[in-house]
Amino acid sequence: MVNWIKRYWVELLTFGAISGVLFLLATPDITWINTDSDGVHYIYAAEYLYPAHKSSAPLYLLLSNIFLRLPFGTEAWRMALISVLSGIVGGWLIYLTIRHLTKENKLNRLFGIAGALVYGSSALAISQNTIVETYPLVTTVSLGIYYFALKGKWKLSALMIGIAGAIHPLSLLVSIPLLIVYKELRQWKQLAIAGIFVLFYLYIPLTNRSPYMWNAPNEKGLGGFLVDTFATAQMLSGGLSIWDFPKRVIDTILQLGLSWNIGIVILVMYFWKVKWYKELLCWLIILPIVYYATNLAPQTYVYMQPSIAFGAIAIGIGLSKIRFKYTGGLFPNEWTKLATYGVIGVSSIMLVVNANYFDIGRTLDKNLSARQFYNNELSKVPDGQILLAQQGWEWAMVYPYNKNEGRNIIPINPGSLASPKYQDILHSWGIKFDVPKERVTLVELQDYIVKEILKQNENIWITVPVESRTYGAEIVSYKGNEDKLEFTPKSITDGSMDMVWKWKPYNPYDITTGAIEIDEWIYIVFSNYTVLAFTMMGMIGVVPMWIGYMLVVKRKRWSFRKAVSARI
Repeated sequence: MVNWIKRYWVELLTFGAISGVLFLLATPDITWINTDSDGVHYIYAAEYLYPAHKSSAPLYLLLSNIFLRLPFGTEAWRMALISVLSGIVGGWLIYLTIRHLTKENKLNRLFGIAGALVYGSSALAISQNTIVETYPLVTTVSLGIYYFALKGKWKLSALMIGIAGAIHPLSLLVSIPLLIVYKELRQWKQLAIAGIFVLFYLYIPLTNRSPYMWNAPNEKGLGGFLVDTFATAQMLSGGLSIWDFPKRVIDTILQLGLSWNIGIVILVMYFWKVKWYKELLCWLIILPIVYYATNLAPQTYVYMQPSIAFGAIAIGIGLSKIRFKYTGGLFPNEWTKLATYGVIGVSSIMLVVNANYFDIGRTLDKNLSARQFYNNELSKVPDGQILLAQQGWEWAMVYPYNKNEGRNIIPINPGSLASPKYQDILHSWGIKFDVPKERVTLVELQDYIVKEILKQNENIWITVPVESRTYGAEIVSYKGNEDKLEFTPKSITDGSMDMVWKWKPYNPYDITTGAIEIDEWIYIVFSNYTVLAFTMMGMIGVVPMWIGYMLVVKRKRWSFRKAVSARI
């Protein structure tokens, strides 16, 4: 035992530091910080076994139900333990993967430690690995898919694909490239192992009951899940206004630089030397980044957590490839050691810096605004009266409050009012409103119904932001506070309001904590001029030109039969 400790003392120190930071930073109570708008209703859905969101994260909720039964800590802290443990195991998988891929190099232990520290000290990873969220768990399981595939353990890799898919659809950005590259994962046994986990989505129809928070009564079965998931992905991906795209690219680079720190230089050098487009690891990094960079909602920067993890692996591999041509190839190990120690040193510093910054209840969200809202604000609303929440997280808080406290506040989420199914639910609760007979845009429909609700119903309360950087809010009566209702986003249908190129980036820490969400992001601009629209127009132009070039200039003759036989 003593000899083992002496041999692996560096690993013990590294993972001891990462583990200690995550356990110390685990959220002490419910919070909305780090864009954790999901946390409160994840706890509610896990504790009482209801669906959460449209896709519901069934395996995550079932696992959370077990953690909620622990006899110590707050409910939020108990569920956050899943994220904490995921962060630790994720770092360990990064270490093992790097060691496996650099086993020919005597310094592979150092490379593994460097990669684990890059991920463990990452601002994005720490912010998510300490709260109630699905992304840490799905990231760790995705790392497991990759590691077991590298080891040739196809059944275990397929098992991880199934588990990841039952946690969050984000895993598809990892699973699909792996399925394309490794034909062994496409064999029927592996596909059957992964496919069986689709049954976890039976959780939605089995638990879908009143009161309906996310899923209306007729949204049942796997078909409803698939339709909702596809519709949500379609709405978000590529929906960013083209005028906001330069700014989003800069924001993305700053986010990656903050999380990879000095390692981003190693990563770029590594992929610069190889044909990056042929590297599976590169696509595992790129796809979540592209999804976020073109995504309508800027809060989805958290989708890049798998990119940070796989990027840490690439940094570890890149360290093993370092060569400086101007030294004539002399002293390769010394240069490699110097770069590796540099990454380890900077990552260690960032671990301390980010540990201090993301300390919820001390440096972040000192007043725990979510708990304050639950304890002090919701009690203002009498039973049977309406709470028109300006933000979704405030609306979601009503459901656990009603359940836990035996109350009957009627919550209304303006963002869901365009759904006919949600309108039926509100009517069944006795809420009066009409819908426009003429065809209107989504945002105009929501605006119209809200005005109808305010006009036709009495005893309405609204939420008002009072501490925007921590999502803090108070509840006031709508009567006498009409000027404080400002939930309607800008509806852009002709492009006249957003045709200005935006370049000035946000502070990356403000993005990570969500501190600017209410002030900057709450009015999401819907535009006809989106990244997706311009991409499609570009493809319409480029594809025919490429075909013409191949036929006329290159004089290539292409046939469908030859293409198919070549693939087989």
